[in-house]
Parts: sequence; C-alpha cells; structure tokens
Amino acid sequence: MILAWPLLLLTAGVLCWRRRHLTGERGFVWFLVWTAAGFLMSFSLVTGFSIGLLIVPFAAALLLWVARRAPHLPETAGFAVGIALTALLIVALNT
Repeated sequence: MILAWPLLLLTAGVLCWRRRHLTGERGFVWFLVWTAAGFLMSFSLVTGFSIGLLIVPFAAALLLWVARRAPHLPETAGFAVGIALTALLIVALNT
C-alpha cells in the first residue's frame, strides 16, 4: 500500500509529462476530476490498511485515466486541492 502510492504518482507524472504537448481536455470540469483523484488518493493513504485497500484501485484508475486525458498544469493543480480537501475532512471530523 505504502509502496503503491508513490509508484502511482510517479506513473501519473510520467504520463502527464509525455502528453504535455498534445491537445487534451481543459477546463473547470477536468480540474474537478483532478480534485477527485487527489481526494481519493490521499484518503486511501490516510485510511491505510482498513478501507484504504478498497479505495486504492478506484483511486489509481481515476488518477491514471485523468493523467492521460488532461495532462495540463492548470488542471493538475486540482490534485493538490483534493489533498487539501482530505485534510479539511479530517479536521472537521476531529473537532
């Protein structure tokens, strides 16, 4: 689980780098899809060996799919927003 997470991020990064000059999907919808990928990936990491094992396949599929479809930098910023949303969810549940 812990090894799979960096490998998935590295694979997505390589996909985005190779496809950066191709015309791909752009816009706010793809920013939201990147946000969902970031949320699922970080949530699967936080939940670890409990429910995280069930979430990882879906998170990986979404991450690799969106990396192939929308490899542009403005949209990929949504990944960081998804991680921030996971942190906000944890804070909200613990207060």
